[in-house]
Amino acid sequence: MATEAGAPDPRQRQYVLLVVVAVIAGTFVGWFFELETPVLLGALTTVLALTATSGQALRSDLRRFMWLTPALVLMMAVGPMLTKVPLLAGMAVAIVVFGTGMLPALGEHYRIGGQIFAAATLVTTTTGIGNDQPFLILLASTVAGGLFALLLRVIVGLGDPGHATRVAVARTLLVPGPGVLESAAAAWRADGSSTWLGQVLAGSARFRAARETLLAQAQQSDRIEAERLRDIVAEADRVAAELARAIRSRACTGLPMAARRDPAQAVVARGGRQDLPDAVAGVNQGLDRIRAAVVNRDETPVPPAEDGALRERLVGAVRAHLSFRSSLFRHALRCTLAVAVGMVIVLLLRDPSASSLLLALYVVLAPAARDSMTGALERTGGAVLGVTALAILITLLPGAYLLVPLVIGGMLLNMPRLRAEYQVVLGCLIVITVVDQAMALDRPLVNVGISFAANTAVGAAIALIVGYVSYLVLPSSIVPDVRGAVRSTVWSVSELLRSVRASGQGADLPKALQAANVLALRRTQDLLGMPALLDGTGEETDDNHATRAAAIALDALRQDVATLAFRPADERKVAVPALRSVDDLLGGKSTAKIPDIPASGAPASELLASSLVENALHARQAIDRTFGYDNPWKSYTISFVRPERLHIR
Repeated sequence: MATEAGAPDPRQRQYVLLVVVAVIAGTFVGWFFELETPVLLGALTTVLALTATSGQALRSDLRRFMWLTPALVLMMAVGPMLTKVPLLAGMAVAIVVFGTGMLPALGEHYRIGGQIFAAATLVTTTTGIGNDQPFLILLASTVAGGLFALLLRVIVGLGDPGHATRVAVARTLLVPGPGVLESAAAAWRADGSSTWLGQVLAGSARFRAARETLLAQAQQSDRIEAERLRDIVAEADRVAAELARAIRSRACTGLPMAARRDPAQAVVARGGRQDLPDAVAGVNQGLDRIRAAVVNRDETPVPPAEDGALRERLVGAVRAHLSFRSSLFRHALRCTLAVAVGMVIVLLLRDPSASSLLLALYVVLAPAARDSMTGALERTGGAVLGVTALAILITLLPGAYLLVPLVIGGMLLNMPRLRAEYQVVLGCLIVITVVDQAMALDRPLVNVGISFAANTAVGAAIALIVGYVSYLVLPSSIVPDVRGAVRSTVWSVSELLRSVRASGQGADLPKALQAANVLALRRTQDLLGMPALLDGTGEETDDNHATRAAAIALDALRQDVATLAFRPADERKVAVPALRSVDDLLGGKSTAKIPDIPASGAPASELLASSLVENALHARQAIDRTFGYDNPWKSYTISFVRPERLHIR
């Protein structure tokens, strides 16, 4: 954290100080009163609760905290008890692993929360930590850990509750590319939907759409004209950066001159052609709307639209992914099968050193992208070598138990990385588990180290074997058809778009909308998992980079169209010109222009309509790259067999 001027934020100092004091105090209490296990479970509950529920503004984080943390606390307390009934422990692990494996279909925060809950389930039900403690002690320690997590989150966010939302909204003026606007809009809605930030998002959406249109026109122009258009975009980016600074600030009494400049004026003043494309007017309209919103700052919440968007999203996700045709379903099933095999082996071994087996298995398999085994061998080697090195360190290092509070303190001070890299969370849990169990075993540490390394290797081997066999059993493809996948995804998004466009013009197509939404969701989710299949080394190549760009752009476009599909009819009517323009772009036409989107409606309506155009422009360029066209914006036609009705199986 830092203030807008770049100085360290005092809230961060308070957080760091509180974490350090808590870790030292917890270590002392656990050692002096022989409460190592309850203190450890409480600390793990704090870390996992913060990781699962932080990341947005204070209001939205607390809302997520209230429904997710009680379940997490209960699992941390009940999990050790389940180890006494192996059948119940196995069923709990299988259900949680499969259920959380399907949550990515609902969004990023659901994915992170599900992954953390799965990690908590594995730690408590398979490692044996806490199974010698009374239930009330376990419950008290985990509740205390949850309350401490709440205290830490409130301390960080109480001084400026909306800071994260303003940062997310300001990011839309700084970071180009698909998905940025959707993420900021989700943060804005979760934080109460204040009017001024909604107007900023609407202006930013118009600005981004016009900006991408100018860049597309530059690719189709001669060298001199292209240079002029890119200069206008560069000037606009400088103005947007100044406005982003004002948005992030808690208050604004006025804008500096740099934020009030006309981006095209400086370029025109240098000479050359005086006529400007229509998209330049779109850039200025977007910036003007942002300026007015930033200065006035109307905090009144925007009334939520009365529609069934959430229900339709849940129903669509279930219908799209509870099928062997869904790569997300296949990967969740693959993880569940691997964990079930690992649980059987752990129960047969009945050895505390087997505690690292399932965690190592999950490290290898869970982070893979749906149908992918990318990086599995690297993660296998890393897990085995890491546990072996840890065992050697435990053998040679006096006071090795101090590694546990050090790792927990490091996790509390690196929340953003834990949220971004799930394998880091699992790796830290393996370190904590191995150190805790090694200290408890009454055996030579060398033998303990060998046992942990061997069991880690067994878990990694199970993940690899189950992953490979599943390719032979489940309906998937080892050699992906990238262009075919892109074509089918474009077709499914186009069908959804045409259904929404027809409904905006008065047609009543509820079943067609639902069917098209399900198919588009499945196709975009499958395409998002495609890049990892292209390269087994984890290195970035032109093919998987272009495919990833196409997948992200088409998924962002699908989200916009799906949101619009279940909004009120007047909003769909406003977006009809944008839908027509997007349909032309996806169909292969080379015209890139800003459609006539009314700016007098609700911010959410203009936001959706302009975001459609921006994501369509990103998608079109990514499609060109995927198909290997040397000349961008070449006119082409993607031909499909278009059935009269969609059959979802």
